[in-house]
Amino acid sequence: MENRHVVIIPIEIDEEKETSYLDAWQDAADVMATQPGFIRTYMFRTIVPGSKFFLVNVAEWESTAHWEEAMNVCPMMGQQIAVAHASNYEVIRTVLPATKQDPGSGDGHTPADLSPLEARRRVVDGDLTLVDVREDDEWAARHPAGAVHAALSTLPASLSDLPDGPLAFVCRTGARSVQGGAQAIRAGRSSVYSVTGGLEAWEAAGLPVTFPDREDAANDGGRAKAAVRED
Repeated sequence: MENRHVVIIPIEIDEEKETSYLDAWQDAADVMATQPGFIRTYMFRTIVPGSKFFLVNVAEWESTAHWEEAMNVCPMMGQQIAVAHASNYEVIRTVLPATKQDPGSGDGHTPADLSPLEARRRVVDGDLTLVDVREDDEWAARHPAGAVHAALSTLPASLSDLPDGPLAFVCRTGARSVQGGAQAIRAGRSSVYSVTGGLEAWEAAGLPVTFPDREDAANDGGRAKAAVRED
C-alpha cells in the first residue's frame, strides 16, 4: 500500500465535447487496463456549476514504476497531472483490470470468443442473450439490435436479472466484455462468450444497430401527426 501510485488529472474541456473525449479516453483506458500493476481508473464529472475542470480522471497503480512503464505504451499527451477536490465530483466511468484471455476459447475462468456474425445468428435463433456492458450514455447513443443492457459498473447486481441460458457480452472494442463474461463465470453462469471486436466490429460487419434517440424522435413525430388528425 505504501508504494501505491495515484494519478489525478483534471481535464478542462467544453461540455459539448464530453462524448468525443470519453470515447477516446475509453479506448486509452482499455489499453491501460491490460498493463501490469494497473488497479483501477475512475472518471469524474463535476457537480459544481462553472467549475474550470469539467472532468477529472483518477488512476491507481501498484507502484510508480508500473505507471511509468505503462506511459511508454499509452502516454498521457498534453495532460497535466494535478490535485483536485474529489468531493466536488461524481463518478461516471470506472475501468477495472482487464482479465487475461486465451485467444479463441474460454478456459473456465474467461469467456470464449464469439464473432459478431455468429453472435447475431444465435440471437436471431433465440439461442443466447446478447448483453451490452457499456455505460448508460453509450447504450443510449446506439447499441446492437437485440441486445439487453447491463453496465459493467453495476453488473454484479444485474447478473441475477439476466435470462437463463448462454450469454454473449459485448462492449465497444471487446475489453470490457471479457471482464463482464469473467464476472458471469465467477457467479456460476456457463456458456459465456465475449463478442470479439465489440460494437465496432459489429457495425463493420454490417449488423443492425438500434438508435434509441432516433426512435424516440420518430415516435414523437408519429404521435404529433396522430394528434393533428384527431383535431
